[in-house]
Amino acid sequence: MKPVVLIIGKPNVGKSTIFNRLIKEKKAIVMDYPGVTRDQIFSEARYDGRAFTLVDTCGIFEEPTNELEEVAKNKVMESLNDSDLILFIVDGKNGLTAEDYYLANVLRKVKNKVVLVANKVESYEKFEINILPELYKLGLGKPIPISAEHNKNLDELIDKIFEKIPQFEIEEEDHEDIIKVALIGRANAGKSSLFNAITGIDRAIVSDIPGTTRDSIDELVEINGQKYLFIDTAGLKRKSKTNYGSVEMYSTVRTIRAIENSDVVVLLIDAVEGITQQDKKVVGTAENRGKATVIAFNKWDLVKYHDKRIEEYLNLFKKELYFVNYSPVIFTSAAKHWGIEKLMDAIDTAYKSYTRRIPTSALNAALERFMMVSPPPIRKGKRIKIYYGTQVDIRPPVFAFFSNMPQQIPKSYQRAIQNMIRRYIDPFIGSPVFIKFKNRKK
Repeated sequence: MKPVVLIIGKPNVGKSTIFNRLIKEKKAIVMDYPGVTRDQIFSEARYDGRAFTLVDTCGIFEEPTNELEEVAKNKVMESLNDSDLILFIVDGKNGLTAEDYYLANVLRKVKNKVVLVANKVESYEKFEINILPELYKLGLGKPIPISAEHNKNLDELIDKIFEKIPQFEIEEEDHEDIIKVALIGRANAGKSSLFNAITGIDRAIVSDIPGTTRDSIDELVEINGQKYLFIDTAGLKRKSKTNYGSVEMYSTVRTIRAIENSDVVVLLIDAVEGITQQDKKVVGTAENRGKATVIAFNKWDLVKYHDKRIEEYLNLFKKELYFVNYSPVIFTSAAKHWGIEKLMDAIDTAYKSYTRRIPTSALNAALERFMMVSPPPIRKGKRIKIYYGTQVDIRPPVFAFFSNMPQQIPKSYQRAIQNMIRRYIDPFIGSPVFIKFKNRKK
C-alpha cells in the first residue's frame, strides 16, 4: 500500500510551500462543497515509478484557544502513529520557539520515523553558525536544510523520504481482478459489524496482507467468485475514542490511506443520526480523488417506521450529498444482515462503472444528438464548436473533447455535456465522470 508522509510544524514555517514543491503542483485538493471544510490536505507525490501520499497538516498550537484549534490539534496528534514518516518543519532562518520545543517533545516518542527539516535557509553558512546548534538540542537527529520558496536542496529531502518509507511501486496499484473497497464512516456507524456481516456471505478469506502501518491489515475476501480487498480492516475493528465537543472525528490519516488505495468507497451513515458534516467531507474527498462511491444507511432496523421512510432518506441523500448523486443508496442492518447482498451488488455496479470504456463512435453519436438540441453558445461573436470527443482514461472515466475555443466553454455547458454522457450513453452508477476540453482548430 502507498506510504503516508505527514508534514507537521507550527504555523507559518512553510509547510504548504513544501507540500506544493513535493507534489509538483500549485494546489492540492480543493473542495468547495457546502459544509465541507478543509483541514488536512493530501495529494499523491510520484518520483521515478515510486509514490507516496503526502499530508499537509494545519499548524497546531501548544495551547489551543478554541474548540476548532483543539480538534485540529488532536487530529494531527492522532495521525502521528498512523503515518509512515513525519517531516517536522522548523524555521531555519529565525530559529526555534516554545511551540517547536513542545512539538519536538511529542515527536520524540516516534523519533525513528521523524525527519527534521529546517526551511527558509537561504545562507547555509549563517544557518550553520546561528541555528544548527540549537536544532541538535531537539534530539531528533541531523536536520535537512532547505528553502522551499527558492527550491533549494529539495532533492536531498526527497532522497531521505524514499530512504525511510516502505517501498511502493506504482505498478502495484493495478489488480484488475480485485475490487479494492474502503468502508468509511464515523466510529459509531457500524463499520466493524458490517464488515463481519459481509464476510459471512459464502466467503473464503484468502489471505491477510500486512499494511504499512503498525497494526493495519488489509483482508482479501472472495465472495461468489469475486475477490475484494477490504482496506485497513484493523482500522474498522478499532473504534475511535476521540470525541471533542460535538465533533465526531475520523482518523484522518487512516481515512486518507483507505481512500487513496481503494477503487470503491462505501460511506457508512448511521441512519438514526443521519448525515453529518464529517460524512459530507469524507465523501467529498472520495469524489475529489476520483473514487467510485456507494452510500449505505446502516442500522436501518433501529429507524422507527423504516419501511415507510425510504423515500424520506433518499430525498435527504439528494439534498445533502447532491455532489455524489450518481451513487447507489443502500439500506443495511449489520445486526440483522439486512441489505448485505444489495450492498455487494452496488459495489460491483460502481466498480464496473469506474472501469467502463465507451466506444468513440457511441460517444460522438451521442454528442451529435445533444448538440442538435443544445448547440454550443456564441462567445466573442463566434460560435463555439466541439468537433469530437474520446475517452482517455478509466478508474475513473475521463473524456476529452476537442474544440475551437476550449477556454470559452461555460461551466454550465460543460455540466450539460457531463449530464449528456450519463443520460445518452451510460449512467455510470457509482462512479464520477470527468471531462476536459482541448484545443483543435478544425
